[in-house]
Amino acid sequence: MKNIIMSDKYSCFCDELFSMGYRIIPTDTIAAFHTPEQRHADMQCLKIGEKYFILNECNNLKRCLKSLTPTLISQKAGKNYPQNVLLNCLYLNHTLYGNLSAVADEVKDYCNRNNIKTVNVNQGYACCSTLVINDKAVITADNSVAKALENNGVEVLKINEGHILLEGFNYGFIGGAGSKIHNKIIFFGNIKAHPDFYKIEAFIKKHGNDIHIICPQMPLTDIGGIIYNG
Repeated sequence: MKNIIMSDKYSCFCDELFSMGYRIIPTDTIAAFHTPEQRHADMQCLKIGEKYFILNECNNLKRCLKSLTPTLISQKAGKNYPQNVLLNCLYLNHTLYGNLSAVADEVKDYCNRNNIKTVNVNQGYACCSTLVINDKAVITADNSVAKALENNGVEVLKINEGHILLEGFNYGFIGGAGSKIHNKIIFFGNIKAHPDFYKIEAFIKKHGNDIHIICPQMPLTDIGGIIYNG
């Protein structure tokens, strides 16, 4: 059974993925974060290739990922930006995108040692704000992320911000509300209600993927994305 690291705040999302044959590894609850972000996977864990980085506060992830020898982040996570986005960066095509002043030192050191290019963007939530379709195509509402990716040869579908639920905030991000598993783009909640749905659907199909909506009775919801260990 393949593993998915994700928030278990919304049981319907976990239950449906479990019914599809995936084992759910629940994220920890990080008390230092704002309540809506406390269980978000993209705040707690970063995967670069087959290398994992996790916050030292994540006792459940440390236990569940022990066999993968993850690197623990020495800096303590904080409530406010940028102390809360130590691991919220995007790895794509041997390149790491993020607000480099906020990215954990262990991550930057690993990139330097392994000749992984790093690109600074203004958006500290680089992972959460970006839905990866494949190595050459992404969807985002963020201008700084879009520009950086386009400068590195990635095709970007720019969408309107908002229209994604993140309780406690005005809105969430597309990367936190969807993830790719094999040739399917999984959305957590009803992506069809998004005003840019038809553009999103066409872009996903153009790049050879299908849409799968998890719990369509739910609003499109930023759960902090998933980290797929398959």
